[in-house]
Amino acid sequence: MKKEEYKIMFDIEDDYWWYVGLRQLVFSYTAGKGDRADLKILDAGCGTGGMSAKLKAYKPYAIDYSEEAISFTRSREIVNIARASVCCIPFKKSAFDIVISLDVLYHINISDDVETLKEINRVLNKEGVLLLHLPAYNFLYSKHDEAVHTRHRYTAKEVKQKVEAAGFEIEKITYRNIFLFPIAVIRRILEKFFSGSEEHTESELKSMSFFTNYIFTRILLFENKLIRSGIYFPFGLSIFCVARKK
Repeated sequence: MKKEEYKIMFDIEDDYWWYVGLRQLVFSYTAGKGDRADLKILDAGCGTGGMSAKLKAYKPYAIDYSEEAISFTRSREIVNIARASVCCIPFKKSAFDIVISLDVLYHINISDDVETLKEINRVLNKEGVLLLHLPAYNFLYSKHDEAVHTRHRYTAKEVKQKVEAAGFEIEKITYRNIFLFPIAVIRRILEKFFSGSEEHTESELKSMSFFTNYIFTRILLFENKLIRSGIYFPFGLSIFCVARKK
C-alpha cells in the first residue's frame, strides 16, 4: 500500500462503513468462542490497527510488514505488536486460537498465497480458526487496487481450493457486500472508459457525508445478520471465509 494511504486509513477507519461492517462480522465470530477472555488472537496484517483495537479485551497480538502501519497501530496502545510478514510469522507452532487475516493475501508482496496460508495454519492450535477476508473478481480491478498494491482478486471457488490445500476445513465461505455490488460494477466500467491514461492512482478511501456513510453501514450490518443466519451470497465485492485447522 502507498505510504500516504495509511494516514487516510487511520483517520477514517473507526467510523467508515466498510471497516465498521467488516469488524462487526469478524467480531461476531470471535465473540462466539465461549466469550473467553483468554483467547489467543493474532491480527495477521493489522494495517493501522482498527481491528486490533476493537479486540483489545482479548489482548491480541498483531503483525504487519509496514513501518507506517505499525506506528499507527502502536498509537492505539496495542502492546503485542511486531513488524513481520505473514509469510514468516514470528511465533511458535500452535500459538493461537484464532488468526484474523483481513485483505492481506491479495497483496503484491505475497508471492505464494497457499504457502502463506500454511504458515498461518502452523501457528494455529488444534482446531484453531482462521477468519479470512479478500477482494473478489479480477474484473473489478481498478485504480484503487493499484493504490493499495493488489496482486490478485479472488473467486470463492479459488479461495476454497487454496484454504483447503493449506490444511484447513471450510466452515463458512460467502461473498459479501452484495447490495452495493451493482454500483461498483457500473463505477468500474465508467472508470475504464473515462479515466484516460492518468498515471496518478489513489484509493477510494475518502471521507463521505454522515448520511451516506450511515446508509452504507446499515446495509453491511444487515448483510452480516443474513450471513450469520446461514445465508450464502453468490456474488459480492469481497469474500469472507471461516476455516478450521484440521
